[in-house]
Amino acid sequence: MKNTKGKQKIEVKEVEDYENRMTTFSKRKTGIFKKMYELVALCGVEAAFVAFSETGKSHTFAHPSMEDAVGRLKRPLIHESPRKDDTNTDSLVGAYKRQKNEELKKLYADFAEELEMEEEKEKKLKKSKSDKRFDKKWWNAEGLSVEERKQMHQSFVELNVSLCGKVSQQFRKDGDGSSSDLAGYGH
Repeated sequence: MKNTKGKQKIEVKEVEDYENRMTTFSKRKTGIFKKMYELVALCGVEAAFVAFSETGKSHTFAHPSMEDAVGRLKRPLIHESPRKDDTNTDSLVGAYKRQKNEELKKLYADFAEELEMEEEKEKKLKKSKSDKRFDKKWWNAEGLSVEERKQMHQSFVELNVSLCGKVSQQFRKDGDGSSSDLAGYGH
């Protein structure tokens, strides 16, 4: 008769309790390192694994060394001298790289074309704005809505009242209106 539950499927989610989480991390890390060792021993591959615990400590496994693994990541596969049994892998990797390169070139060309179109639109918009600025005088009401024309009319009325008020003040100040300041206005 069996007293334990044996292997069971568990739901993969973060363990809530801190101590249980650290215990789970330690056990799972040991299991992963064991599997990495088996992979290296059985298949003759180079392997590297890095995990950082919640406390910030790093846990690593590497064969033959972490420096070699990092060096392989830094060097492109094309520049490595292929072993006899790696030629098929290298050709697959090369084909994948060429495909990705072509996809990126197409994406770049699409973006460059889109950028060029946007720049052309911006040039046309700037030209349109500058043409409108010089073609129309500030007093020209063409193309304005009824409401805009009413606002323009009200602004002219306010300007007229303001100017008349300033001229009246000047006449009262000078008394007879023979001021030299107003002589240029035909008074």
